[in-house]
Amino acid sequence: MSPLLRFTPDELQAFMVTRIPFNEFNGLKVVRVAEHELVVDLPFDPRLVGDAEANALHEGPITTLLDTVCGSVPLTVMDVLRRTATLDLRVDFLRNAGPGLGVRCETRIVSLDDHIATVRGIAHDGDPARPVAVATATFAVFSPPPGEAP
Repeated sequence: MSPLLRFTPDELQAFMVTRIPFNEFNGLKVVRVAEHELVVDLPFDPRLVGDAEANALHEGPITTLLDTVCGSVPLTVMDVLRRTATLDLRVDFLRNAGPGLGVRCETRIVSLDDHIATVRGIAHDGDPARPVAVATATFAVFSPPPGEAP
């Protein structure tokens, strides 16, 4: 069982967000973690607006959200937490987030072996059936730290 599944909500927030200054700056909030699934919110913040007239979040923070959450979801099935690194990230933006709305990222593992994880994610502003963006990503999965079993 993944250590992430045993974390309290506060421990999970600290592990995934507070210890990474950029994630904390963006205001990420862990919503749900389960095997093969991770859900994280990017709350609306005027500092992250890309189109002042539309009052919509910029695509950069949404891309960062998708990359971060897609790269972390493989940890939900690892007995020993391992590092991942983005090999390929494709993000298709379908529309702007609604004015003044944050974005939720929902991710799922497509495939995972000892060295490669493939993940899909969607970012939406309240309705998963109307995504703001969809992502497909591939990550390198590094070996466990020395002395820890794979």
